[in-house]
Amino acid sequence: MTAVRTPVRTPIPPRKHQRRRRVRPGRRQWLPRLPRRAVLGILAGLVVVAGALSWLVLFSSVLAVRMVAVTGTEDGNAAAVREIASIPEGLPLARLDTDAVTERLLLLPQIESVSVQRSWPSTVRIKVVERVPVALVDVDGVQWLIDRNAVLFAQVTEPPAGVPLLEVQNAASDDRATLAALEVIGALPADIRDRLARVSAETPDSVVLHLVGGRTVIWGSAEDSDRKALVLAGVFGQPGGTIDVSSPSAVVIR
Repeated sequence: MTAVRTPVRTPIPPRKHQRRRRVRPGRRQWLPRLPRRAVLGILAGLVVVAGALSWLVLFSSVLAVRMVAVTGTEDGNAAAVREIASIPEGLPLARLDTDAVTERLLLLPQIESVSVQRSWPSTVRIKVVERVPVALVDVDGVQWLIDRNAVLFAQVTEPPAGVPLLEVQNAASDDRATLAALEVIGALPADIRDRLARVSAETPDSVVLHLVGGRTVIWGSAEDSDRKALVLAGVFGQPGGTIDVSSPSAVVIR
């Protein structure tokens, strides 16, 4: 009878057959879970803090309007700007409707543009750009100041110094003759603009400058006004009662 041999197995050390726990790079380690009561307490605290902040910003007097600062205008006009803006003292800054304030201020014809900003903790800053008079026009016996955009914005009883009279058939922002004349005035050198007595324009192509002392400059259209202004400055010292720069490449002085 043949003996059966039982194979002998060598035991494997525990360290070799145990799976090691690997931690993958970037894998988040889970924090221990908080008790339900603790989570509810944290949430309740956050709600309380959010409510307190909302009350502080929207309803308390801590961040309320205490001063309205106006820049870009004269002192007398600044008071009118504050009155039209109608910003109540004590109003929380967060509840100020800056768009509504801007719309109210743009109703003033003297204002060309305006910006309204909150300045924490308690100031409203209003920056105004006022219209600058370029000429004076007569409308049915009433004298009006007109700006570079052909907006009539203020009535006057006496013409301001240095503001020429503009003679057109219909002074308006959609009148081509008015716009051409205003463009020409804006292109003139300062020393010549200061000598202007009046500017006439029957059509957009027939702008004429009438200077103090009786000298006349025939300008023509507003096209090439910058070039015409340079040519006029170059020949202005020459004698002659009339200077025609309507064709800047062929100036006529007579």
